[in-house]
Amino acid sequence: MKKFIVIDGLDGSGKDTQSQFVFEMYKNNSNSETFDEKIVLRSHPETDNYYGLECHKALLKEGKLNKIIATIFYALDIFHSLILYYPKSDILIFSRYLLAPAYFPTIMVKPAYILFSFILPTSNYMFYLDLSPEIAIERITARITDKNQKLQSFENIESLKKTRKKINLISSDWIKIDGSKDKNEIKEEIENILLNNKQ
Repeated sequence: MKKFIVIDGLDGSGKDTQSQFVFEMYKNNSNSETFDEKIVLRSHPETDNYYGLECHKALLKEGKLNKIIATIFYALDIFHSLILYYPKSDILIFSRYLLAPAYFPTIMVKPAYILFSFILPTSNYMFYLDLSPEIAIERITARITDKNQKLQSFENIESLKKTRKKINLISSDWIKIDGSKDKNEIKEEIENILLNNKQ
């Protein structure tokens, strides 16, 4: 593993967009004749396995039980990606990863994050796209309207406010980026860090 890159943040912060930009950057910078690195992008929950699909289903339902089910299957989806791709990839990019404890009850957030950070791989390239809940809900509403999707159980202003507060409890060691900026500005900022930092 040469680089493990994580992009995380609130719904609507642009995680998937920026992860795709990073993936394309490495692919486009490769020399087709000599470049044989394996570059993998995983956006959790994924739709190519049972765990990710079950997580998606639970996220579209209301109630505490479905939130617990979604969390369990999300964790299994993460483990699935790590087992399959972490040992074999030269560059592995994750959209959504270790900030998931921010969706737990407040008393569990820090202990869960510390535990997961201890047992799961971490990186010098973990980007947190910080965004106000008000801007996040605007983007989410535009997305679901444009793509004719349904709101997930966490995608409401109150949940976003609570989740952002919890993320701020556990993201001090992440690279914090202003997610309200234009996507191309964010892209340039992330690329500069990845290309200029040889850690």
